[in-house]
Amino acid sequence: MLTVLDQDVVVIRLFGELDLGSAASLRTCLAEAVGLRTPPRIVVDAEGLKFCDSTGLSVLMGGLSAVRAAGGRLALSGAHGRFARMLRITGLDTELPIHDSVAAATAHLDRPADWPR
Repeated sequence: MLTVLDQDVVVIRLFGELDLGSAASLRTCLAEAVGLRTPPRIVVDAEGLKFCDSTGLSVLMGGLSAVRAAGGRLALSGAHGRFARMLRITGLDTELPIHDSVAAATAHLDRPADWPR
């Protein structure tokens, strides 16, 4: 679930369902990723995600807050279907940059923080 790329970016790959039963796993991965690099640079790859409920969204937002508190950046790649729709409906897509691929998300993390999305 957790991979470190050559560019010092941590990639967390989601698959299956992100819900009450699996959210603790993501919470642990995000906490570990925040501690790996200073400042943390994290991509959450949702390409393999089939379902996400409000618990999963809450964990993602908690992770984003932790990354920001550590002076880092977090981006999301591969959000599709109902998950992408959920992000738009809740407005989370304005807080969490969404990209088509891990490469695009990594490139976004390389830009200055005030760069337009």
